[in-house]
Amino acid sequence: MGAYEAGYNWALLKYMTHLKHNSKDIDINLLSIAGASAGAINTLMSSMAWCRSRKALDVNNTIEDNLFYSMWTEVDFEDLFIHREGVQDANNTTSLFSRIKIEKQASKIISQMHRPLYDKECSVPFGFAVTRVQPKQVDINGIKINNKLFQIPITLKVGDDGRAYVIDNNNIKRDNIIHLSKDGKISDDAMKKAMFASSAFPIAFEQVTLDYIYKGEPERAKFLDGGVFDNIPLDLAIRLADDKSSDYIFMDPANMRRTFIKISRDNATEPEVSPINSAIELLMDIFSVSESSVLYNTLAEHFEDSDKEIHLSDRYFPLTGKLLEHFGAFLDRGFRDYDYFVGVYGAIVNSANYACKGKSKECFRGAKRYIYDILVKDSKRGRGFLNYLSREEFGYAFEEGDFEVDEDLLKIYQSIKSITINDMQDFHTFITNLNKNGYVAKNKYLKHALAYPHEWYRESLAFIVQRIVALERKNSTNLTKAISAVAAYTAGSFYRHKSGYTYNPVSAPLDQDKLWVKMLPYEVAMTKNMISIGYENYYYFKHDSFFIPKAIELKPSLSFELYDKKDQVNFARLDLNLNFEIKQDFISVGFGPSLYKDFERTLDTEIDTGFNAYLDVLNMVRITAARRDDYQGQDWYIYVGVNDIPSFIYWMFVE
Repeated sequence: MGAYEAGYNWALLKYMTHLKHNSKDIDINLLSIAGASAGAINTLMSSMAWCRSRKALDVNNTIEDNLFYSMWTEVDFEDLFIHREGVQDANNTTSLFSRIKIEKQASKIISQMHRPLYDKECSVPFGFAVTRVQPKQVDINGIKINNKLFQIPITLKVGDDGRAYVIDNNNIKRDNIIHLSKDGKISDDAMKKAMFASSAFPIAFEQVTLDYIYKGEPERAKFLDGGVFDNIPLDLAIRLADDKSSDYIFMDPANMRRTFIKISRDNATEPEVSPINSAIELLMDIFSVSESSVLYNTLAEHFEDSDKEIHLSDRYFPLTGKLLEHFGAFLDRGFRDYDYFVGVYGAIVNSANYACKGKSKECFRGAKRYIYDILVKDSKRGRGFLNYLSREEFGYAFEEGDFEVDEDLLKIYQSIKSITINDMQDFHTFITNLNKNGYVAKNKYLKHALAYPHEWYRESLAFIVQRIVALERKNSTNLTKAISAVAAYTAGSFYRHKSGYTYNPVSAPLDQDKLWVKMLPYEVAMTKNMISIGYENYYYFKHDSFFIPKAIELKPSLSFELYDKKDQVNFARLDLNLNFEIKQDFISVGFGPSLYKDFERTLDTEIDTGFNAYLDVLNMVRITAARRDDYQGQDWYIYVGVNDIPSFIYWMFVE
């Protein structure tokens, strides 16, 4: 969601700064900014944007050349994933993603802060929320409370040379305030660490150790994403402004001014929920409810029976950033470009609404055009897409004329516009639509998703599973190592790639030096007085129809007696089966002809025929019924087998 918010913030601050420098009728001032998570990084950039001097207003500050744009559009999954063929981050031993590329982007922000681009004596209080990993016990009027939510108040100031720097803001006196320096001036390194701490999404990014000052004393502790408990730190913004502002702009990417699909409920009464489901729902709601509680208390304290007014952002168009728990836009550079421009467009419409509140439609239309002219300048790409969005919502463009619309942005919008249910729940349909519209992916993970729409998750899921097991091996006890290995093996059906010819289709992502694992038997099965080992050869077809085989399977196997019986012999069996998926990744069935060949001390050269049918669950357990024709003795065999033995060996024993 950072890309959408970045576009919105850049446009809003560019417009406000233009008014500050050029309007004689409007006295505008920015009293504070506060954010959390991705908003923490955007908060620093926003304070810098507000302090831009008139001369430097367009220096590296146009719609496609600014810090907001580069921060969020230039980082994708390939820059985050830590693995042998991707990002190398040996020092990271606790998270899925690397922050190396983000650190480079943050260094660009700090570098621009020290350029002479700002108004002398400009000052902006800003800050963000962080979550302490281990709670700190505080004593308020004798009551001891374990607190995890802390706030970092800062002030951006500009010196006589036009360069900006940051200092501690000591105006807020509360028990949940921490400061980043002893003498007041904050170092660049401390500033970056604090931003990373506030945006350290749990599990995805490493927790950040901060050296800070608490009640005058130095302390050290680990922190993570401030959005866990306070994703919209409105309370901090109010306190940073010293309660002097009557107007607050509330950035809420979830707030829509358009409903795409209405969902009706036939029964107005809530259904009964089992105790287990109720507990699961409660756990899933903990984060959202906790942050809502903080926001509710702030609204009740400061805005009920008050002259203060909140100007709530809203949007008309869907976002790719709402996909995959807000990580979807990382799949492709084009996605983040699209979300960014939707943010810019949203700021234009919201600002025009505010400027023309209670006035005519002509005022609204003129205000949009005025703000649009300030922002687009010479950007052909920006003009084309923003005018297209305006026509989609209002039926008219910002300016007259025909504009060439960027094909990538257009294809993304056309793919996403008709499938949104508020927060965008159907990613598979989105991928299918991108294929229909001829979108060309720039990122290898999206290329995989477009090539295999029903298996879009396999490549990234395989990485995530491998990374989690690697982290557990480094940091955990033998028990948790074993649990993670079993979990990785159990989940193998969901990330096992199914394409073309595959020998022993293991789910474990084997490195070149581990290919010997693939030589192990793929299946070990038991039947009455016999044990069987089998090897798999698959050719997968590229389709998703239930009525057409998903694969052709060639399976040689050997069955051995557990103890000698006169009417039983060891034999080899070769199956040639058609494979059908009843439920993708969960249940498959197969059947086909079989050939049997005994191998005893007295070699029988005769080859018997037969057939087999099987039921496969999660590619882990296979139940096979095999019949051997024209055979003296046992001619039916019922096998219960365990599949993907090489992957089990890999996860449990191979480092």
